[in-house]
Amino acid sequence: MAIDANVPGSYQKFTESLTITNGTNAKIVVDCLLPGVVAAISGEMALPGELLPRQRVWQGGGRVIGGSISSTDGTAKSLLIYVGQLLTTQDATNTGVLALTASGIARATGSFIADGWSPGNAVMLFGPAAARNVGSATQANTGLLAIVTAVSPLALTVNGASFTADAALPAGARLFRVALRTRRGVAVNAGYADNTPPTPLMGGVQDPATFSAPDTGWELGQTNALIVALFAAASALPARIDVMAEVGLR
Repeated sequence: MAIDANVPGSYQKFTESLTITNGTNAKIVVDCLLPGVVAAISGEMALPGELLPRQRVWQGGGRVIGGSISSTDGTAKSLLIYVGQLLTTQDATNTGVLALTASGIARATGSFIADGWSPGNAVMLFGPAAARNVGSATQANTGLLAIVTAVSPLALTVNGASFTADAALPAGARLFRVALRTRRGVAVNAGYADNTPPTPLMGGVQDPATFSAPDTGWELGQTNALIVALFAAASALPARIDVMAEVGLR
């Protein structure tokens, strides 16, 4: 019997698309995979000595084991792939109001220092899990990459005038510290033209640490997200770049 060691608990495909509307702002493809309990599989029988079938328990996190990038764009594109770590979540108790100025992020309570921020970090704003790619009333702020230049308990200062002012971020808005995982060249009409395959999400010369074997992949912890952005904006609609990630859940 063959065993797929890439799927520790369950398996899911995550998808997202980028268009000219996004510009070069990023989107979360795989959001934080939190621990939890879900119902038993429908039709499953209880084990001997048990009254009810067991529920499935997620430990949180997962492993990206594959995926692809396809494009309807008539121009070759480059996709930037980031791994983000969630450090700060807008919350009435821990942060109070989170607000954006052109040059930074302010909070009413708590501490950015205690959250783990330091100068030189790259920061991106996203929404709560239910609206992950909507983090601000001004959508141009969501998925925008900014570089932290100074940190105090109640303020992050970023390089230049990165943001559009927003007096109050929505409940659950999140700040991720991000680092570039790799960059992918995407051919004209990759995956959408005969004899032009989609670009693999993983592996190759741009990602030599990941190779095709059962126990490899990109590990994501409970507070990590897989984030993508275009280096240069897509061409005019209806051109789009589709990203698909295959994930084994913990």
